[in-house]
Amino acid sequence: MATDLKPGLPVRGPVFLGLLLVLVACEALAGDWKITPTIAVNETATDNVALNTTSKSDLISDINPGIRIEGSGGRSKLRFDYQLHNLIYAQDSSRNNTQNALNAFGTLEALENWFFIEASGVISQQSISAFGGATSTTVNTNANNNTTETSTYRISPYFRGSFGSLADYQLRYNLSSTSSKSNSGFDSDTNELVASLKGVTALASLGWSLDASSQKVKFGNGRSNEADRLRGVLSYKVTPAIQVSLIGGREANDYLTVNKESHSTKGVGLDWAPTDRTQVSVSREDRFFGKSNNYSFTHRTAGTAWKYVESKDVSAQTNQQSSVGLGTFFDLASSICLSILPPSSTAAERAACISALLGPISPTNPVPGGFLTSGVSLQHRREFSFAVVGIRNTVTFAATQTESQALSQGTGTGFLVNEDFSQASNIRQRGGSINWSHKLTPLSSLTGTFSRMTSTGSGGATSLETIQKMMNLNFTTKLGPHTNAGLGARHVITEGTTSYTENAVTGVLSHQF
Repeated sequence: MATDLKPGLPVRGPVFLGLLLVLVACEALAGDWKITPTIAVNETATDNVALNTTSKSDLISDINPGIRIEGSGGRSKLRFDYQLHNLIYAQDSSRNNTQNALNAFGTLEALENWFFIEASGVISQQSISAFGGATSTTVNTNANNNTTETSTYRISPYFRGSFGSLADYQLRYNLSSTSSKSNSGFDSDTNELVASLKGVTALASLGWSLDASSQKVKFGNGRSNEADRLRGVLSYKVTPAIQVSLIGGREANDYLTVNKESHSTKGVGLDWAPTDRTQVSVSREDRFFGKSNNYSFTHRTAGTAWKYVESKDVSAQTNQQSSVGLGTFFDLASSICLSILPPSSTAAERAACISALLGPISPTNPVPGGFLTSGVSLQHRREFSFAVVGIRNTVTFAATQTESQALSQGTGTGFLVNEDFSQASNIRQRGGSINWSHKLTPLSSLTGTFSRMTSTGSGGATSLETIQKMMNLNFTTKLGPHTNAGLGARHVITEGTTSYTENAVTGVLSHQF
């Protein structure tokens, strides 16, 4: 675990993990808890260990013990999944290293129905540049210099309650920290205070809400940004299925200038739910950067789920995977399952849905896309996904387009030399992945994955473009109640600013105790 403690910030490495476990320790005896130690051995034979035009072949052994804790007790919940990957290279022992993988989230109802604490942590491999090729697995076995281990920790205490029948309120404080092994300039610490009120009026169809936030982000390169926002929404239910909204407010930030500047905001919104299986949400606001359009569409049938989301907003925490990529396959599957299942579904039903969608795909594998930055950007994101779930076959598809524009150029933002935004002021990533899982027998599955990512950069001295295509085929089977084995093959083609090809064969043996 990372032990890089920064003055004044207690949310790092072991300190965070200890706090997360303390949140649930007092409740652990009363509830349903499952603790599962694991061990796995992965072997990878690759013909391009460093992912370049001159690299040689190698055999990499990955010995990774892990632990999974999941459950709830009393007023606490915890999902904790951690693996320690020990990589050993047969041809070059100087490459030997260890890598961490973590996905953890815990909640505690400290004071009944009033005071709550949330904590989360993610450690994953991320691409440093959009133009250097991306890893397709949780662990970077290829010794790829464009991939680094990035960790994000967050703690969020909040109060929630109501002022009688007048309004519901919430007051939340978010403290988060992101760090990267490659360069401390990519680190960031965020402090944010968020308050909200939501109420009704004498007219049953007329409602209102008021949100206020104050955020400060300190980047590892020395730059700090501040942003305050006040936003009010007046909503009216035209029919039980249709709601319209008027939006107005004020925001102030120092993204475009050295000192804070204030701007008014205004907009409209529409929510439409013709059935409990279909939901549409549209909003449009005039912001300091121009028009901000947000769309959301979800639809489900007995065996399919469809989802489209589009947003345009400032991202001040751009070195977190959740803000520059599609996240992990677990995130993708969770999002699809929320669309497939009815709101009344249980946690067990959601877990079964996620398991069916993933098949043998590791839930912590990143969906291709995303890159690290050291400053503020404007991001226009479009994401589309669908899933077809059958008795023996499951097909999922995900497509994304992210257009990122550097803000505050020339005003001292301090983007790192040679990082993407120092070479191109506009970066577009278009990607898609198709995943097919087939159940051969009750114990064995076959999974095929194809993904394509195109990254282009403009607004700099030179044009940048990298196209990457990845193909994976995996077979998994159960050797016993707690033992699994698998074989896989992958083929990677990367062309453009960075060019290489790779062929690899993998084998894995894992056991749960």
